[in-house]
Amino acid sequence: MDLFLFAMEKKMVLSMTKGHTEKIVLVVPISHTHYLVPPTGLGYLATALRQSGFTDITILDCVKEGLSFNGLSERFRKLKPKIVGFQVFSYDFDSVVRSIGILKKVCPETTILIGGAHVSATSMTVLEEIEEADYGFAGEGEIGLPMLAKHILRDEIIPLESIPGLIWRNGSSICNNERAGTEDLDSLGFQAWDLMEPVSYNGSPQGGFYKRFPIAPISTTRGCPYLCTFCGSGVNMGHKLRFRSMDHVLDEMVMLYDDYGVREYHIIDDMFNFHKNRVFEFCKGIRDRDLDISYTFPNGLRLNQLDKEMLQTMKDTGAYAFTVGIESGSQRILDSMKKGLTLELIEEKVNLINSVGLEPNGFFIIGYPDETVDDIKSTIRFAKKLKLRRAHFSNFLPLPGTEATRKLIENKEIEKTDWGSLFYSKVSYAPKGITRDQLKKLQRRAFLEFHLRPHILFWMLLEIKSINQLKMIIMRAIDYLFKK
Repeated sequence: MDLFLFAMEKKMVLSMTKGHTEKIVLVVPISHTHYLVPPTGLGYLATALRQSGFTDITILDCVKEGLSFNGLSERFRKLKPKIVGFQVFSYDFDSVVRSIGILKKVCPETTILIGGAHVSATSMTVLEEIEEADYGFAGEGEIGLPMLAKHILRDEIIPLESIPGLIWRNGSSICNNERAGTEDLDSLGFQAWDLMEPVSYNGSPQGGFYKRFPIAPISTTRGCPYLCTFCGSGVNMGHKLRFRSMDHVLDEMVMLYDDYGVREYHIIDDMFNFHKNRVFEFCKGIRDRDLDISYTFPNGLRLNQLDKEMLQTMKDTGAYAFTVGIESGSQRILDSMKKGLTLELIEEKVNLINSVGLEPNGFFIIGYPDETVDDIKSTIRFAKKLKLRRAHFSNFLPLPGTEATRKLIENKEIEKTDWGSLFYSKVSYAPKGITRDQLKKLQRRAFLEFHLRPHILFWMLLEIKSINQLKMIIMRAIDYLFKK
């Protein structure tokens, strides 16, 4: 009788857990990027899967592990995943296609998913371009991915057309389901930090520089209400600004501080300082929780929202550096970009940041549509005039889905884009009247003229804290100077 009861109990347990422990692998693909940061998007997807009862989840970060394609093949062979989801940025497109081909050979029964910024922007065509992918997700996947996993692994009857954001094949047609962004961001929980421990991401953060270690990227909002013509943020996350409660944000920071030893936070919002009161609530929360931390904003802050009280309060609670989207030293180009900024306001706010003892860093774009050589030279002069600690001069990238790219396609200035060329140091587009070689030389000139000034070099050398960081800085410099 006891044996019978034991057998029945074991059968019930197996029945209850069927599908819940099926292996799901979320992949950061092999990439030529030199940044090494925890993949926050995959961290949230892993948490969403756990909330639906899936427990056997791996985040495979090929960049962190330094995997070759042979090494990736071996990892797939050992993991034997049932579902693999690839994070796709445009510049990693070729790598993802090759990786999927490898996976199909090693694990032919595996269901392959793709998602991320590139998939969101090319949702109408991406399954035609990546034929071996079974499904895609456009926009945010925390609602849709667990539904699809239940459909695949638990044989639950969930109509594919009911899964938000799903891109799927219906015979010879490709269907794009309506997207659904999460309104209650607190309901998403914290990222699955145990699958991407901050201490394992050793000293090559976004932006390249840091003050303390370990570092954790954290977001407090999703979406951006602004309409900058070159930016793909709204394509992926939408233009409606949504907020986590500040208590939820701060609770995650405390957890990271206590459980993972995190001492620096990189706030990766597109629009952290949209509401002044939230900034003060954030700073008060740091004080109330007695957090001895540093923090910075590698994705940028909105310049016209900054004032002295806000800056001083952030500095007093651990902020040390701000990156700001300046983009151009030509007012004509700023207006064309729909930045909503003037050169005078930019200079005023950069001076204000300096006045409270914070480090301002600037983003600039070289080769925006209709830009002239004189416009670019104005940008270089303006960057040097501003009291910036560092400057990032990216070539204009015709990112899919953006207003600038749509206009270029309408005007027949570009046709098919080489997705792999959409990387900051490569020249994927040159405006009329400028050759690609000229544009690369202008980017090189901007980089050298800005950084080879004694005071800039001095500060950079002082801020280098590890061999890994030094290697990353050297590799980025090589990209700027030599990659075409």
